[in-house]
Amino acid sequence: MSKLEVNGITLTFPAEAGASGWRRRFRPNRKREVSPPPVLKNLTLQVEDGEFVSVIGPSGSGKSTLFHIIGGVLQPDSGTVHMDGVDVTGRRGLISYMPQNNTLLPWRTVLQNILLVQEVEGTIHAGAKAEAMEGLRRIGLEAYADAYPHVLSGGMQQRAAFLRALLSPQELLCLDEPFGALDALTREEMQHWLLSMWEGSGRSVLFVTHSIEEALLLSDRIFILSSKPAAVIREIQVPFARPRTDAVKLLPEFTELRRTIYELLKPDRQPDGTSS
Repeated sequence: MSKLEVNGITLTFPAEAGASGWRRRFRPNRKREVSPPPVLKNLTLQVEDGEFVSVIGPSGSGKSTLFHIIGGVLQPDSGTVHMDGVDVTGRRGLISYMPQNNTLLPWRTVLQNILLVQEVEGTIHAGAKAEAMEGLRRIGLEAYADAYPHVLSGGMQQRAAFLRALLSPQELLCLDEPFGALDALTREEMQHWLLSMWEGSGRSVLFVTHSIEEALLLSDRIFILSSKPAAVIREIQVPFARPRTDAVKLLPEFTELRRTIYELLKPDRQPDGTSS
């Protein structure tokens, strides 16, 4: 049984969505509304227990929208979301979500930020502080437990935000380009840090990224999305054994997979992965 099953999800934002969405328009001389295009169309993917799955696609292809549906923030026009075999479409509070921005609250200390989710959900227990302090020790931030986020570097803030997600009670982690705002060297450091933390956790991860190399380094499987309307055009099984190091980037198989994904992401590709 899969930890997560996204089955045939289709979503079209309403025509009256507003300034940032599709505006209502009319065909010349016919007074008939032009229907807005779907954002997601018949999108299906799965994440198994303890698996690290990445989603990669063109900018604006609906990757973050997919997370909003999985998290119950948006209701799809059709299709379902199942977790552990149960239909949870439209239900909230079942995933641990980490966006690109670390979302640490500036008026709370690092330790208070780590414990925030448990406080809100009422799941905090007597040993929660000790567990959080042990987590901070593991990520090298024990000395900053009583500090405020503004004194931390970008990479340190992301580590704290990931620890908060890791200590939340939800078993599925949805990471939405968590390293996208970091510089190249910090991003590479964070990739290896994430692997070291995740490989011992047993948690299931769905990870959105624009980086082909990042997806290949981190993932067990990769789903390639088309441009809008987003649909899965290819599922790739990543063949490299764990634990992984930068040495995998030198393998011919890594180079070939990177080239394959790059070709699939070209703008002239159709939803079925063929060239126009």
